[in-house]
Amino acid sequence: MEKKFLAAIAIVAWFALIGQFYLQFNSGVAPKPELLVRFFSYFTIQSNLLIAIASTSIVLLPKTALGVFFSRQTIKTALTVYILVVALVYNVVLRFLWTFIGWGALVNELLHVVVPLLFLIYWSVFVVKRFLKWSNLWWWLSYPLVYCIVVMLRGNYSGFYPYPFLNMDKLGLQSVMVNCLAVTALFAVLSVLFIAIGKRQAKRV
Repeated sequence: MEKKFLAAIAIVAWFALIGQFYLQFNSGVAPKPELLVRFFSYFTIQSNLLIAIASTSIVLLPKTALGVFFSRQTIKTALTVYILVVALVYNVVLRFLWTFIGWGALVNELLHVVVPLLFLIYWSVFVVKRFLKWSNLWWWLSYPLVYCIVVMLRGNYSGFYPYPFLNMDKLGLQSVMVNCLAVTALFAVLSVLFIAIGKRQAKRV
């Protein structure tokens, strides 16, 4: 049952990613090489891609190094935190900034609602959580921290920021830093919550 559920997640995630790539790559708003870079600049895309790769690896390549890596409960929990931040930030802060129609609306909902919800259900039902440690928090926060630094450095050079709350050209460095701290706090709160759930599960064993 677990692998069937993961296979469904993989199919939905790959469909959404490929659909979004096709739409963005053919949008004509920038040269093709720049569009390619922009596509992978979104935390939404990166998180969904990690979940697609993880789900596929666990189902089809469970004994490979990749399959073993993504089978670890710490990695599955980190991915759950990342994709939930994607869902929360988009649906609370960004949803009303853009309007999508047709296939764009479909893949947008898959990336920001359906995949996050499915992976949260997967984590809740199938992932063993009792070995999670408080020290995992710092490793999980390192990825979004590096992401913010890279995005702001490239944005300062190229003028492109994937999210409006990271746009230093319009908001200034101070406001962007405050926004980054707020998002980091969200990552931290969710991480602490999930680790606490794992600790509670460990006490029941």
